Amino acid sequence: MTQEEVLEKLATDIRLRGMSEKTVVSYCAQASFFMRYFNRPADEMVEKEFRIFLEYLNRERHLKPTTFNNYNSALRFLFEVTLEQNLNYKRIPRKRLPNKIPNALTRSEILTFLQVIDDPRYKAIFSITYGCGLRLSEVQKLRIQDVDSTHMRLFIYQGKGQKDRYVPLAPSSLELLREYYKTTRPKHPLGYLFLSRYGDDCLSGAQYRKPLENTMLYQVLNVMQPFIP
Repeated sequence: MTQEEVLEKLATDIRLRGMSEKTVVSYCAQASFFMRYFNRPADEMVEKEFRIFLEYLNRERHLKPTTFNNYNSALRFLFEVTLEQNLNYKRIPRKRLPNKIPNALTRSEILTFLQVIDDPRYKAIFSITYGCGLRLSEVQKLRIQDVDSTHMRLFIYQGKGQKDRYVPLAPSSLELLREYYKTTRPKHPLGYLFLSRYGDDCLSGAQYRKPLENTMLYQVLNVMQPFIP
């Protein structure tokens, strides 16, 4: 198979298992890099090349453990599912992830951060992102009907791993959501709460991150990780 045929089959195999389009894009990009590194299709390679590539990533690219393991997962799927090869996992190990204590903001830091934001939409967005522990994709897809003020919770529809769940909603976050809704009155056929600039789709990742690029916010926060899933 050509490299294009390998990637096409890989994408089909991923979708057949109900995995997300983000996984399709990620696995195909990593498989493409792997084939370009050896300059030949993956079906002409075996576990030996897999291991050599991992050594290259570790020695030359100095990837973080999470990124290194993402490549490992993508290539395991490529070899075992798409190319139907058996692998010896002892020879292609994953990296052990460091166990670090999260850098959590204090209550006063969170209040200071929210006070800097003038836009009611972003106040609501960052309040529920941090307070409810949501991922960017979950905030983007949040719908009006997902806000349950009676039981003080948010319904997260098809979050990571395509799983539904509920998360607690703080009274302060609910108040910010209400203030935002009163000023904006978002209208979308699917009920998205946070809309794009033209109102025809949900909020984009770029729009989510834009306020974080503000120098004043960086000075207030110092650390942005809790706000970037």
